Amino acid sequence: MIESGDVGSLREIADKEGIDNSYVSRIINFTTLAPDIIDAVLEDKLPSDITLFELSVNPPILWEEQRCVFMSAPALSKIGLI
Repeated sequence: MIESGDVGSLREIADKEGIDNSYVSRIINFTTLAPDIIDAVLEDKLPSDITLFELSVNPPILWEEQRCVFMSAPALSKIGLI
């Protein structure tokens, strides 16, 4: 929507979709997650104490930092990162 020019902001997306602006902001944050973290979520290999809400609220920008925050050593080993 933003890339095509249909809307100019996250607030406009929220208004257009009839949802809360904070929800749109959290969902957009998923696009910044490291690919291996996304794979771990989809394959149910993320540590059980990490919730999708935690992943969506201000995730670290750097992928290495995300891995340190969101993934335990066993989880990293399971997906071949250590």
